Amino acid sequence: MAKVIPIKHETVIKRLLDTPEALAAYDEMSEEIALLEQLTQWRESAGLTRAEVAKRMGITPPAISRLERHITKATWQTLKRYAAACGIDLTLAARG
Repeated sequence: MAKVIPIKHETVIKRLLDTPEALAAYDEMSEEIALLEQLTQWRESAGLTRAEVAKRMGITPPAISRLERHITKATWQTLKRYAAACGIDLTLAARG
């Protein structure tokens, strides 16, 4: 049996993110994960299930599951409707 040698997370990241392209992809994914976590937080803070959010949006529960799995494919209008279903007024702000 092969011996398993533990590697620190920081070491793995350093080895894998050694090009500008890899760093950009990692940063982009971090934003997607943050958005997904935000949606989940809105829903849970409102005390809603996926099915309840779907009903409020007038769509099916599987559509909510797909939205939460593939957040990058969501339109701005869909994100606003999701937020509204959770009692959130979503606005866009730019930083310079």
